[in-house]
Amino acid sequence: GYGLGIGAVLFVMVDLLQTLDRFLRIKPPLHLILQHLLFRFPAEIYKGFPLIMLVATIFLFLSLARQHELTALKAAGISLYRVSRPVLLLAFGVSVASGLFQETLLPILNAKADEVDRVKIRGELPRHLQRRTQIWFRSANTRFFRMELLDPVDQVMDGLTLMEINQDYRLLSRLDARQARWTADGWEFRDGMFREFSPDGQVETVPFRRTTLELPEGIEDFIQIQKSIELMNFLELRAYLMRLKESGHQVGKYLVQLHQKLAFPLINVILVLVAIPFALASPRSGRLIGIGLAILIGIGYWLVHSLALAFAKADMLPPLLAAWTADIVFAGLGLSLFLRART
Repeated sequence: GYGLGIGAVLFVMVDLLQTLDRFLRIKPPLHLILQHLLFRFPAEIYKGFPLIMLVATIFLFLSLARQHELTALKAAGISLYRVSRPVLLLAFGVSVASGLFQETLLPILNAKADEVDRVKIRGELPRHLQRRTQIWFRSANTRFFRMELLDPVDQVMDGLTLMEINQDYRLLSRLDARQARWTADGWEFRDGMFREFSPDGQVETVPFRRTTLELPEGIEDFIQIQKSIELMNFLELRAYLMRLKESGHQVGKYLVQLHQKLAFPLINVILVLVAIPFALASPRSGRLIGIGLAILIGIGYWLVHSLALAFAKADMLPPLLAAWTADIVFAGLGLSLFLRART
């Protein structure tokens, strides 16, 4: 409880330091600032919860040792393993709850926070209504779109090129239009030219001023914005990576983030397992020493995880192993120290 309270205060202070200049410049209403904090708060606490669990565990066992309660428990025949069991079970429950939160509520809250920050406070259009330029769009294995400008509000594409190829990557047809507009009857093309390429190299050219064409793609296929990684849960990210892989894209850099969504919630129970023997190693230490110890353990975990990610980016470590390296190293360290501790 103390950890959550301190974490909440620190989050508000840090967030205001980062956003205060923008708030003073834009001067949004107070309720929008409160919405911003409300939607950001759960995600930041989720990220900081392993450290809260670590500090709480160190404080707990330092207190038990300093007040000789742990000695009394051992004298009564209650081993360290039995004393630690409810703490480890609670940590495991927190890990499970963190995983469920990550898969259900976290993407929704992140999306809401992004909407409040960008749309309501900054006054920008939603992402799916923003104009975009120089777009390449692959709608199927054989159909490619290129557009100079996409205007979702007017539902217009300027400078459009539509190309059809066969399975052997031979160009079958090409349509160029100054403008394409989405209507109730389908796509309406203006001021363009249609070319059809025969197998023997002949080209048939048909210019047009205005024509309509039925295509499987509607305007929603072009204005739909792919979620960022932070707004996806594990299943959504895995499906997204499968689509990228089927399209021939390299997905290695995303695989680490996919596996990390499984590895991160377990940090809660792993850091608790590490904290117990470290706290018992210096039972007479004060709380300041306990905080320092927690910070050192947290920095150690961060360094191992960062090194693993760096190796993965350099293709020196598989993405699956990179995501789990810090968990494996600290789980092994914690289990080894825990089993060697005097029970």
